Amino acid sequence: MEPPPDPSSRRRPIAVFAVVLPILVLPAVAFAVSRGLDLDRVSQAPIVAQIAIYSQALMPTLAALIACLCTGGLRGFDWGFRRVSWRTLAAAWALPIASTALAYGTAWLTGLAGFDPGNLAEATGLHPVLGVLLGLLPGIVPYIALSLGEQLGWSSLLVTRLAETRSADVTAVIVGLAWAAFHLPLMLFVPGAVDESVPLAYALLMFTVNTIALAFPLVWLRLRTRSIWPVLVLHATGNAATYFVAEAMTATEGRPGLLLGEGGALTAISSIVVVLATRRFWRGHPGTARVGAGRSR
Repeated sequence: MEPPPDPSSRRRPIAVFAVVLPILVLPAVAFAVSRGLDLDRVSQAPIVAQIAIYSQALMPTLAALIACLCTGGLRGFDWGFRRVSWRTLAAAWALPIASTALAYGTAWLTGLAGFDPGNLAEATGLHPVLGVLLGLLPGIVPYIALSLGEQLGWSSLLVTRLAETRSADVTAVIVGLAWAAFHLPLMLFVPGAVDESVPLAYALLMFTVNTIALAFPLVWLRLRTRSIWPVLVLHATGNAATYFVAEAMTATEGRPGLLLGEGGALTAISSIVVVLATRRFWRGHPGTARVGAGRSR
């Protein structure tokens, strides 16, 4: 009979991942900044700077693969490409739409931000209603590709390994903090990442609250379904709903940076409200997340 595996061996990939990820991210950010990249005018930056900054989306997956290769190989890596029901995918799609609609809809209806659907119509060449449908349906496809680069690291390594020794909720808090920390170099050093009118510490706090809130459905869906697809849909739809639709329909003049965007209070509060309101859809039956985690190895 083979001896039981050393529990510390299950944690080694996480330790290597935590070391390798900043080693990959920091030089890419430094190079992009050195070449004059500004996220407000990203299309005007040299193509190599654009590649460097967008390559960050691949870094968690690359770090996860390196961590596994350095600690025993990819045999135990749970990719998560398993089939899942359309109902689950629909719930994962609807959650970030509801959160974005609550944040931006509140700002528009209260007059805290201007509502200008003409911006979306101009950008897409379509009626605003069709532009919204374009952004929230086929518009999520490119964001799924970017989300895959992150979530194979967060969901297929960090979540599955952490959940072996921790509850799903504790895992969600850790993943949310790691997710926020991953974006710190971007927010700290890249011009245009944070609105100039917003104090940096405030933006970092609101962004961290937002990532922790969203980590709960992401972690529970990953563990309960043992599939990465709901995670990708939720992550990608959140980006598309914000950047493709909501931001495009918000008047740029007088836009309240303290309230909207990834570092805004309304965004963070809306994420918390929607995550709590939909918890029965993503949590499933009690105990299912831990059962799913055990079977995924």
